[in-house]
Amino acid sequence: MAPGKDNLSESVSVRTQRQLDKFVWEYKIPLDLNPVLPSKDEIIYPFRIGKFPLYTCVCNFVNYRVLFSEFLIRVLWFFRVHLCQVNPFGLSRVSHFEISWRALNQRPDLDVFKYFYEFITAGDWYTFAHRKGIPPPSGDERSRLKNWKDNFFWLDDRCLPVEMVWRFKDQTMSFDLGEDYVFNQELARALIDNKSPIRPLPEHFLLLGRICFT
Repeated sequence: MAPGKDNLSESVSVRTQRQLDKFVWEYKIPLDLNPVLPSKDEIIYPFRIGKFPLYTCVCNFVNYRVLFSEFLIRVLWFFRVHLCQVNPFGLSRVSHFEISWRALNQRPDLDVFKYFYEFITAGDWYTFAHRKGIPPPSGDERSRLKNWKDNFFWLDDRCLPVEMVWRFKDQTMSFDLGEDYVFNQELARALIDNKSPIRPLPEHFLLLGRICFT
């Protein structure tokens, strides 16, 4: 796939059945969710009936696992966007934020997440970007990932809430913070003071961070 942010309608999966089988085994994708390869010319939207597309980068780059964490679902529900519409850089900020809170022995707070990150378009996709003028809660992070758009497969959508639907470009993006925005400033400062780089993490770390459950 040629580089760019506006090629969702051209991106098809290049994974082979052997690669899918290895991925399903390595990341413990539940077989009862019926992982299956797309056809050679099948794009991620419209979905197959009863299915949704899962990019492999959600597991091997972003650090999430199937089944997905409660906090990730809350974030996506609040911004009314489907999991497959957020690019891996935005999703990796969600997972890092969640793990950082667990490291502080706290439950991740959506209000604090909204303080640090704004929801924006990224070509045909969406992302969570650092708010300007606010110190980030994370250190170094990768800004490039090759071929992520060309690596996805179908899973049964019953592992997602029914409220998670496709976001269209004409829907409002009005998620700005008001002058009287209230959030836990003490914990926000703790995240800044203890920030760490965003990177793929080993399985035992994800178990401790409660975003992996197997």
